[in-house]
Amino acid sequence: MSKLKWELRKVKKVVPAANFELICTFDNDVVKQFDFKPLSKKSGPMLEPLRKIAYFKKVFLEMGAPTWPNGFDICADLIFLEVKDLKRTRRPAA
Repeated sequence: MSKLKWELRKVKKVVPAANFELICTFDNDVVKQFDFKPLSKKSGPMLEPLRKIAYFKKVFLEMGAPTWPNGFDICADLIFLEVKDLKRTRRPAA
């Protein structure tokens, strides 16, 4: 039986893009574009301010996760595993 190697990923750069999307560059230089719109349609007081683009653009990184001033964050692994790559900024290690 083969063992799966699990590596936790961290976002090293996050840029808010047009239309409630995040461009995330990970610690392994994979770049992914996360569409936040479906998540913003869910209910809850933490998501309410994120429905305004000005507040959405206040995203920053805390311990490798996209985070907003109200404390809402998105798990970097969720983005890494669920979203297709945009590009790699360098070749992966062999």
